[in-house]
Amino acid sequence: MTITKELECDYLIVGAGSSPLAFVDTLLTELPKSKVILIDKKGAPGGHWVDAYGFVRLHQPSIVYGISSKQLEGNWLKLMFAKFMLPWAHRASKKELLTYYGSFVDEKVASKQLQFYPHSVYDFDKKERTDNGIHYFSSVDGSVSYKVKVNSKFIDGTQGECTIPYDSPLQFPVDEGVRVMTPNQIYDAVQEKGDTKRALVKNKYVVLGAGKTGMDCIVYLQREMKIDPSNIAWVISNDVWMFNGGASGNPMEWPKVMAEHNNDINKASLAMEKQGKFVRLDETILPTQFRFPVIQPGDFKLLKKVKTIIRRGRATVIRRNYKYEVVVEFGGNHSPWDAFAPVENCVFVHATSPGPFNNKDTSEPIFESSKKMNLDLLFAPPVPFSMSCLAKIEAARVKGTLNTDAMRRLALALGEEKSEGRDFTDDDLLKILIQRANFDNVHSTTITLAMMFAIVDRDPMVPYKWMKENRLCLLSIPGAKAESCDDVRMLRSKGTTLGLTEKDVRMLEILGKLIKPLEGM
Repeated sequence: MTITKELECDYLIVGAGSSPLAFVDTLLTELPKSKVILIDKKGAPGGHWVDAYGFVRLHQPSIVYGISSKQLEGNWLKLMFAKFMLPWAHRASKKELLTYYGSFVDEKVASKQLQFYPHSVYDFDKKERTDNGIHYFSSVDGSVSYKVKVNSKFIDGTQGECTIPYDSPLQFPVDEGVRVMTPNQIYDAVQEKGDTKRALVKNKYVVLGAGKTGMDCIVYLQREMKIDPSNIAWVISNDVWMFNGGASGNPMEWPKVMAEHNNDINKASLAMEKQGKFVRLDETILPTQFRFPVIQPGDFKLLKKVKTIIRRGRATVIRRNYKYEVVVEFGGNHSPWDAFAPVENCVFVHATSPGPFNNKDTSEPIFESSKKMNLDLLFAPPVPFSMSCLAKIEAARVKGTLNTDAMRRLALALGEEKSEGRDFTDDDLLKILIQRANFDNVHSTTITLAMMFAIVDRDPMVPYKWMKENRLCLLSIPGAKAESCDDVRMLRSKGTTLGLTEKDVRMLEILGKLIKPLEGM
């Protein structure tokens, strides 16, 4: 029997991972009287961190991750004098992240600003038939169904949901008898110690996947399990450029360097490498991917120790033959690879899940309508800052502080036309102007940053100061500058060379004038 309950709130938010939580934090800071209902299919807040492998850590510094109102790295004096660690060197563990997010949600629930429903799923199939803001979700076991009246907006926080090996099996056939383990299974087996751990260290390992998870596994096998690098093979479908965690590079630099080299990604990457800010596994191979990973110097040394690297594209099947040998196939364009150990001594480590690049439909705008938002990236990672900015924009809409006149001018410059008989609404304008990050055109993030300064308030100094005080923003780092005025001038001057349209250039001319008070900042 299913029990039906009725609820009411200002905002219904689906997802309790790092993105929605950063949004909730800023939203409730800006609009403290708002009532929020937060639901998630997992049993605790934290998103993919809940199910991540036990040895996972942030790749980027904790000082720019989490939520705006609360330090993730903890007290700086304690870090420096008790743990002998500089604050910007702290990279939170899974346990630290889950404790951090759990305490935040508990605090907001206690304050009556937030209701949290774990083990709950939103009914995406039951579409709204009217504009009355009625939505439905239910408990995972189906015992309770909820009907929710949403007075302001429904927030879909699942767009960037991180798909990890724990809940995503290999997407190709594997013959029976071939051992495949997720990072979680390896970690759990090591924690058991005794015979289980002793048996594991006698194996040879084939790591599938060259993303963050694959890199973490290579490091864990060597550092914690003491596996000799000669007993590790690494299947890499595409070599990747990585930020050097020991240097001063940050994601805000990438669009600038790309512009300097007229969008030539190879020249830009090599320039960053020359400055010591980018690294790659093999100096004889030019990487084809860059998705903003950060690698720490000590971890990078361990990656470089693995010499058995298979670069034949993506694995398509893992077979065992009649001799009890293991063969990995890569499709018709590449020859198979004979694994370096018999089937009983060969462990394949599954690290191939897409992470946040989950192929979800991103055709809908972020500000989809007056009743719905879709959380997505505005800027390069770290992810939470984009979500904090979206909450800031939404709060400005509610408070009536948006620079609506400027937004109209920018929309008209882009060729957008008013509907017959009515002017643009704030919702119309946000739908036009606030676009998700397009990493095929890295300059979209530069434009969005300038757009934030121009439209969140009539005085661009207001959002600028907010960013400088927001711990999630790279501008909060002492000495950091936005340089948006210079960047807008540069984009205007290079125009079509960087893939911009005439409308874009026309809009940038107006944008440059709007943010003029930020000159030199």
